[in-house]
Amino acid sequence: MDRFPKKPCKHCKLTGHFPYQCRYNPKKAIKRATPKQYNTIKRSPLKRSTKPINKIGKTAKQWFVTRATWIRNNPPPIEGQYWECYLQIHPWCPRRIDLAHLTLDHVVSRTRDPSLRFKAENLRPACMPCNEMKGSRALDVVKPKPVQ
Repeated sequence: MDRFPKKPCKHCKLTGHFPYQCRYNPKKAIKRATPKQYNTIKRSPLKRSTKPINKIGKTAKQWFVTRATWIRNNPPPIEGQYWECYLQIHPWCPRRIDLAHLTLDHVVSRTRDPSLRFKAENLRPACMPCNEMKGSRALDVVKPKPVQ
C-alpha cells in the first residue's frame, strides 16, 4: 500500500498529498453556540425502552448477597470493627482489616470446586494484597505448615 494517494488533490490538482493536508483546503471555523443559544437548541428526543438496563448480572447479585450474609454472620472480632487476615503471606499485609478493605477469600478456589463458590464455610477474611498473592492456588501451596 502506497503512502501517497494516486489521485490528484481536489483543491490544487497536484499529487503527493491528501486533500485534508492541502494548504489550499478551505478551513471552516467551528461555530460554537453561546450558553444562551445552547439552551434554545431543539434536541430530538431519544427513544428509550421501558425496560431498565440490567447493570449487574445474576452471579454478581448472588455474590453481594453472600458477602452481606457472611459479614452479618461473622462480625468483626477485634475491637468490634476489624477482622484478621487469615493468610498473612504478603509483606505489606496490614493483618487488621476494616469493612472498607475487606475481601473474602475462597479457601478452596472457585476453579477447583465451583459448587463452593457461594458457601459461607469456604469464605475467610483476607486483605487485598494477600488475596491477590494467593490467587486460585491451594492454601497449603501458598502457606505451607511449619515442620515440627
